[in-house]
Amino acid sequence: MGNKLEHPDVELPPEKLVMVTGGNTGLGYETARSIAEKGARVCIACRSEDKAKDAIERMQKEHKNEVLKSRSVRASGQHSSTAEEAEVKPLNVEYIKLDLSSLQSTMDFIRETKQRMQSLNVLVCNAGIAFVQQGYTEDNYELHFQVNYLSHFLIALHLMPLLRAGAPDSRIVFLSSVAHSSGKLDLDNMQCRKSYSRYGAYASSKAYVVMAACLLARRLKGTGVSTFAVDPGVVNTDIQRNFSDWRLLSFFMGAYSKMGMMRTPKKGAATSVVACIQPSLSGRTAVFMKNCQPANPASFCRDEANQEKLWNYTLGCLSQFINDDALKEAFPFAEPDLLVIPKNTETVEEQIADELGKQEGSPDGKEGCQPRGGEASFASKKEETEPEKEHPSEAAEVASETVQITQEANGYSSGEKMRGDAPEDEEKPTRCEVAGEERSEKEPSSEGAEKTSETIHIMQEGNGDASGVKMQGDAPEDKEKE
Repeated sequence: MGNKLEHPDVELPPEKLVMVTGGNTGLGYETARSIAEKGARVCIACRSEDKAKDAIERMQKEHKNEVLKSRSVRASGQHSSTAEEAEVKPLNVEYIKLDLSSLQSTMDFIRETKQRMQSLNVLVCNAGIAFVQQGYTEDNYELHFQVNYLSHFLIALHLMPLLRAGAPDSRIVFLSSVAHSSGKLDLDNMQCRKSYSRYGAYASSKAYVVMAACLLARRLKGTGVSTFAVDPGVVNTDIQRNFSDWRLLSFFMGAYSKMGMMRTPKKGAATSVVACIQPSLSGRTAVFMKNCQPANPASFCRDEANQEKLWNYTLGCLSQFINDDALKEAFPFAEPDLLVIPKNTETVEEQIADELGKQEGSPDGKEGCQPRGGEASFASKKEETEPEKEHPSEAAEVASETVQITQEANGYSSGEKMRGDAPEDEEKPTRCEVAGEERSEKEPSSEGAEKTSETIHIMQEGNGDASGVKMQGDAPEDKEKE
């Protein structure tokens, strides 16, 4: 498999069906295009029909131009004839509308997918957001949590019968990030009601998808469906628009982009494509991938207890959309105790929100708070938040850390050990965390400031066994330099 950022040279059968969320732009676009060019049927999912149609038209045009260019080279520089142009076979690409910020839209997407498809070979949970200001969906969940994780989890659960029909080598691929190691599972602040940082919310959502790959693998044993979580590296995509109000950070992002220290979307998508179709990965599951090869994710993501806490919390959030029968259909061979829907998932965070709602005069004490146990509200009201102000300490830390972090994220100096017979290394604090400990009492120190120093890590997006599945990795340590 190697560790070069190359798309696999694999010919795919036309009946192979791959679903890519966020396939209209960035990493998702390049993932969808690459797989379609190898012969498979691809369906992209995005919020806008117009954008989906534009993406497919662009994909067809680029594919045709590349084919004609290749023919021209083979013909010793002679241009192709009109007849040859007509012979360029179009890519088999379609679309379905999906708005991940709405659980109702997500369910509509699931229903349409089931109506149009009898089976599914690969589900790529690629779409996402990053570093947006604090906000909540119409279902009252924090934006990163729902868009990057919760809605994708709901899709995976309900499309599991289609994936099983596409087995024995069906795959679910979650787009994670190098930032996942800075996330955390805090059940009392899952929706960031007690405290919020853009980086922290994003990083945690990317940690959740890594844990999801593990906890799903435990329940999918014997089904022929495998799970993957991929880190695409530092990629130059449209996600930079979310830095516009962080002036100094935006400046550094632009500078490093011009210096060529970020991957193109095509190179960034290579790891996703490998996870989707690389034959050598057939039969493996709960695999975390980086630089097109297996690697080790953060240790807290590999912790089975954390994974099961996330499972229980997630089912509580989705209790209106998932029942016992749906779980049994999704995981027919799973142990019964792995499919229990929790009865009460209220956390300290929700209790605080309830009390705040009562103090503010809400009739039921719930206005503006997270739905309890999945009691999702489909009112389209979104909470208004004050714009975040740039803090000098954030910009200062970003300036001092950018070079090292960018190089590490792109594989220049990876200290990550692959899983195998060798013992796993203990997690080391990031320089950002150390800097936070060494600040003087007069200097502001907040989670937001500490986490923001690592945001250069994640310029991306479109933006086992029953005893305990761990993320796999047995390849040699990555030493590739770009």
